[in-house]
Amino acid sequence: MSRGREVLRVLRPPKIVIYAQKYTHLHSEVRCLHVLCDHLNRLGVSAAVTSSVVDPRSNTPRINRLILRLIPSILDRSIVIYPEITRGNPLHAKHVVRYLLNKPGFFGGHGMESYGASDYFIHFAEEFRPDGLKSRLLRLPLVDTRVFTAPAPGSVRDGFLVYSDRYRPDIQGFPDWVGNPTVISRATPRDPRTLANLYRRSRALLVGERTAGIAEALHCHCPVILLAHSEFADQPVIASYGGSGIVLGFDQDGLVKATEAATTFPAIYAARFEDVDRSILEFVADAGCYFGLRGFRRSARG
Repeated sequence: MSRGREVLRVLRPPKIVIYAQKYTHLHSEVRCLHVLCDHLNRLGVSAAVTSSVVDPRSNTPRINRLILRLIPSILDRSIVIYPEITRGNPLHAKHVVRYLLNKPGFFGGHGMESYGASDYFIHFAEEFRPDGLKSRLLRLPLVDTRVFTAPAPGSVRDGFLVYSDRYRPDIQGFPDWVGNPTVISRATPRDPRTLANLYRRSRALLVGERTAGIAEALHCHCPVILLAHSEFADQPVIASYGGSGIVLGFDQDGLVKATEAATTFPAIYAARFEDVDRSILEFVADAGCYFGLRGFRRSARG
């Protein structure tokens, strides 16, 4: 960011500051924060991320964390959004929104005890909200539908993919009909276009954890085999995607049905997020009212 733009950002701070890590397509939680910033700006609610790296295709202005710490008055009329992994209130913001992108404490050793008593909560999925916590559901579409698209008519599928990150599947224990699957992991990252090509030509994606890769594969009409185990709550995942194109376990007949149903998934996904703009604007207005801030209802005019 040029010095002139940085000065302008100080003089006219955004209404919402999002405490985000460097943009990467490899982490859906990070992508979600940048996607939220892009949506807010498109809807007329000025927002910026503290990240030094952004997606050049998105409207995600940057604001320097050091300046925010040195001049705390910048945040007097702004809301700061922290992901649930952030301990405490590093920017010493007056108005804190905590976005639960996973269960508090799932990543790292801290949870609800490290948050502020007056924090406003939003959550990406119902299973991330602790029992009894007052929180607003705000789920955003994370699939880049410009990249993850259906295969060409008549395309032939062959082979399987295995997603291996937090959960490492026992590939040797797979049934013979799965064959020698290709492993997808953050240890050997692939760019989105390469992943999309893999999804478009594979018989199925096998996965034993929650990941945006499920929706990305289904957008390429690639069915998903969920691998059940004690550490994976598979039912909320099935419910969140409507069950379309998903089969639980090594069920060959179920895979045939899931392959047929996967073609309907993109339309189902799009319909699920038809009201996302309204949901975002309602959150902005409600959070502004919660903190007693002026101007947020006018911004959230939809």
